[in-house]
Amino acid sequence: MTSLDRQTQPVSSGHSPSTRVLTCPDVCARFITTTPDGHTHGISTVVSNVVLITPFKALLLSVGKPILIGRNPNICSYVIPDIVVSSLHCKIYAIQSSTGGILISCQDLSTNGVIINDHKIRKTSAVIMHGDTIKIPASQTFQCVQKWRYLPNKHSSKFDNSQPQSTKNVGRYLITSHCLGTGSYATVHLALDTSAHRQVACKIIRRKEGSDLKKELKEATLLMALHHPSINRVYAVDADSEFLYIMLQLSTGGDLFTYITTHARHRLCEGEAKYITFQLLKGLKYLHDRMISHRDLKPENILLHSPGPYPRIQIADFGLARPKAYQETLHG
Repeated sequence: MTSLDRQTQPVSSGHSPSTRVLTCPDVCARFITTTPDGHTHGISTVVSNVVLITPFKALLLSVGKPILIGRNPNICSYVIPDIVVSSLHCKIYAIQSSTGGILISCQDLSTNGVIINDHKIRKTSAVIMHGDTIKIPASQTFQCVQKWRYLPNKHSSKFDNSQPQSTKNVGRYLITSHCLGTGSYATVHLALDTSAHRQVACKIIRRKEGSDLKKELKEATLLMALHHPSINRVYAVDADSEFLYIMLQLSTGGDLFTYITTHARHRLCEGEAKYITFQLLKGLKYLHDRMISHRDLKPENILLHSPGPYPRIQIADFGLARPKAYQETLHG
């Protein structure tokens, strides 16, 4: 039994209003906070005139309950009263991924950025793994301790399953064993662009014996020429004798199918549905204007750029796409 699983005990009432410890059985990760002088903080919040103190001096993260960090006490769940901290500096999310696991991400919303593992991100999201650190420049640092550690996907033979965080170098990219999604013919892993210092998604496709590499590069060739907010972008493509590697823009919000099915009522409100449909139609018009037909459009192939309501969407998985869409598709 870990410390996160232990029963919490009432604490002495040294606060006003009354004080008790909050139990969080659905916690999937905790973030240990450290100030610039090296001190850790206990976390307390006030709910209905009761001070709720989380144990173990950490922020607790649950699915559907993001941690909002910033200077404004009216909108943030954790307040840092430093002038260098934005009103809402960043959000830390946990969502259910299509693999059945938990995907943790940090979204920067600040004016001066967030430093993740010594690399600054600005106005974007990044996947957070066990042991990673999130630092607000000149202020506090948060280290992630996951309750449920990642287990490599059994369908991927590229990585040694006995080593939970094994890696592989492909060009300037470092592919990790952290699986973001799976399909019938491919797996998607978290990768690092060592030149641009950014996270990307690497789609790994096992090549068939005697296959035509030019034909296999069809998806990448199509996507590398496309630049639209609603189209998942391809940065690079590589291959070896066994696998095809496609480096894609990272989306940290999961896919639309998982988003809908894990929604409170398993459906979206009218306004959100309209917003998603509008983006989808804009992306489809962009494709059709270039005579490209996706041919496999479904919620599983629509990614969310970052977690949260009214998400920005991106059309992905062009494996069945074809150019010259005005031509009749032959069957048989």
